[in-house]
Amino acid sequence: MKTRLIALAAALTLTLSACGSDAEEKTDEGATGESTEITGFDVSGIEKVDEIAAMLPESVTADGKLTIGTNAYYAPAEFYAEDGITMIGYDIDLANALGNVFGLEVAIEQAEFASIIPSIGTNYEVGIASFTITEERQQAVNMIQYYEAGLQWAVPAGNPNDFDPANVCGVVAGVQTGTSQDDYLIALNENECKDNPVQIQRQDEQSRVTLALTSNQIDAMFADIQVIDYAVALSDGTMEKVGDPIDVAPIGLAVAQDDAATTDALIAALQYLMDEGYLADIFGAWGISDGVQSTAVLNPVSNA
Repeated sequence: MKTRLIALAAALTLTLSACGSDAEEKTDEGATGESTEITGFDVSGIEKVDEIAAMLPESVTADGKLTIGTNAYYAPAEFYAEDGITMIGYDIDLANALGNVFGLEVAIEQAEFASIIPSIGTNYEVGIASFTITEERQQAVNMIQYYEAGLQWAVPAGNPNDFDPANVCGVVAGVQTGTSQDDYLIALNENECKDNPVQIQRQDEQSRVTLALTSNQIDAMFADIQVIDYAVALSDGTMEKVGDPIDVAPIGLAVAQDDAATTDALIAALQYLMDEGYLADIFGAWGISDGVQSTAVLNPVSNA
């Protein structure tokens, strides 16, 4: 099976050990030795839609570019190819598809995950980085849903430390800094695990969290289910999922709250990609079918 261990400070590889429609298919097919090289979805066939492009304000279109902030260490959503330069993943395909609809060049800039949302409207016109839509984030930016995912645990193969996802107090758990998984464990430590807190090991890059797990530096890692599925498929049998998905939640892109025109244009562009089947094709190219949305919803999380 053509696989590699997760690289040290680099991104995951392009090789995914199957393209099933769900996690069990991917895991089972990978175990048989079948492999598929993932190249993503070719968005070159997506053309400019004039009426949608006309919705963007001149503040966005003047330089001919749509500037997007991301954190390219979260495969299969956004990560670096083996050359260490090219960004790939379903969020990268989505960003380029949006650029085509608007008839704009797409400038995708790497940033620390936690710094992206505070920089929307200044450094970036859009943030696309697998953002879970939360009340807190909606207070800072507008968020438009295009996907939904749950939180998932993974452990070294065979679960040598007998990790129990129903009883995580006291374990050593790895997460990417600033993610919903990080927030989830902080909340646990403030409540159920106050007397025996989870030892949270944070990394700026998801690939480093995965490396910590495969090298037995942590008991378990916690990430979005699609990230776990992809990492398991690439791990050549060195890790496995454990437990069921937790807190299935919406995933969306971020845009400035005071930029209604760009928000409306992005909703229209996303809806176009959904209606034409392009969004499903983009996710399908990365082996994902569940959770892809059919309606672009603005700020779906209740602030009540």
